[in-house]
Amino acid sequence: MKKLLAAMLTAVMLLSVCAFAGAENAKVLRFGQMDAKVGYDPQTNTNSGATTTEDCVVEPLYYWNDQNELIPLLAEDFPTISEDGLVYTIKLREGVKFTDGTDLTTDDVKFTFERMFKPETLAKSTSMYNMILGAKEMLSGEATELAGFEAVDDYTFKFTLVSPFSCFHKNLGIIYSAIFPREACEAAGADWGVKTLIGTGPYILKSSDATGNVLVKNTNYWGGDPHFDEIDIIFYDNNNTKLMAFENGDIDLCDMTSDLFMQYQGTEVEELCHHFSKLGTYFFVTNNSETFRGEKNPLADVRVREAMSLAIDRDLLCEVIQNGLAVPATGMINQFQLGFTAREPYEHNLEKAKALLAEAGYPDGCTITATIRKQDEADTVQIQSDLAQVGIKLNIEIVDAAVWSSERAAGNVQCLLQGWFPLYADADNNIYTFFHSDYSPAKSCFYSNPEFDALMDAARLSTDDAERQKLYEQADEILSRQDYGSIPLYYPYGVFAAQPYVKNFTVGNLIYHVAYDIDYDMDIYNAQK
Repeated sequence: MKKLLAAMLTAVMLLSVCAFAGAENAKVLRFGQMDAKVGYDPQTNTNSGATTTEDCVVEPLYYWNDQNELIPLLAEDFPTISEDGLVYTIKLREGVKFTDGTDLTTDDVKFTFERMFKPETLAKSTSMYNMILGAKEMLSGEATELAGFEAVDDYTFKFTLVSPFSCFHKNLGIIYSAIFPREACEAAGADWGVKTLIGTGPYILKSSDATGNVLVKNTNYWGGDPHFDEIDIIFYDNNNTKLMAFENGDIDLCDMTSDLFMQYQGTEVEELCHHFSKLGTYFFVTNNSETFRGEKNPLADVRVREAMSLAIDRDLLCEVIQNGLAVPATGMINQFQLGFTAREPYEHNLEKAKALLAEAGYPDGCTITATIRKQDEADTVQIQSDLAQVGIKLNIEIVDAAVWSSERAAGNVQCLLQGWFPLYADADNNIYTFFHSDYSPAKSCFYSNPEFDALMDAARLSTDDAERQKLYEQADEILSRQDYGSIPLYYPYGVFAAQPYVKNFTVGNLIYHVAYDIDYDMDIYNAQK
């Protein structure tokens, strides 16, 4: 096997040399991934796979780099914030052009945010920006302009919020708020993000089809000369095919699933694999409603939820099912997020679990149903086995992703397994948007605790991260250690595979940023010719 892989890796280098030397010595990066199949309008999709392409073409005002640092991008500097925390004044960089040759101005920012809040856009991430004055009125169709946007001049504007929100400027660093050119976007209509995508980014979307996307260098990029002449994002039908392509030298970089990583341990390919934290948490979502489908819901009792937590063997999930690419969770907030605090591991105690079930009125156990996607089957089957040891029968329904999403949003799921990942390392970005009582019904969770809500609300108002850290610590203690509002399982790690000449590439969360820091080490590259 090792000899075969060595031969394959030699072939990798030869093929790469040929690719690199072709196209008039164009410097090309080839990135392999599954086809997201959702289009490339970041207002209407939240798919991390689509973001790989979007991130090369369009840019927001600020940018979260792969060190999880917020830096100004289209904005000249961080905003000036009024004393009451309601008004954010932002100045654009002057001289920035979209790739259609038009200038970036305040009018494009106004257009972008008003488009986001138009009901017909069906934008998916409005909750991250609907604290702007007038946003909710636009979403409901009561207004056609955004009251909280003021154009000061061609390069200066103000956002006015309904109430202070300490993470507002952080949310402006997410691709969902990328700035579009008014004229081009309006002209494209329904083709925006499908056939047309124009931005200020370092690359231009040259072509897109079922085989992948071709991105070419923006030679007039305001941020300097991009590292590559071309980026080819190549689609693969399954992960095995993608990894074979990596071995064969058809691609320079790709992600890797935990099961495939296990398969390649001890081989030359493992030496080309790199780990990163996904920032989020995998957890067992429990529907906390008193009734479910007209019957008494065992999960409404905190003692049942705690018994489930006691029954689950998190070490086994991490080491065996996740192949070592996870560590047991000790709360809902990930170890690399603002708000995390070190706690003792969750106890694994079957006898205590049985006693709690009996105390809750289920001495012979109970039956619950998990509605899951295929991707979560292995974890759920193991949890099913764990729960059976204390008398809880877990039925498993496997549905496709579309059904899963719609049923979850409708509150029709009794329990499920999922990961919830922030786009930056702050608990507001995932914990608030899942467990606050304003949002939990749409996640089939129905968790509601006024004390938890008050702590999360207070953290939104504070601009002192030390204070926010304490607030989040208290909130997580209530959520995951007192109420067991859902059951944290593990903090997952991701893996990507990169050829030896690929340098400066890291991943900060789930998003593969291939447009900025990544480059080739030409000494290594040339040595392998």
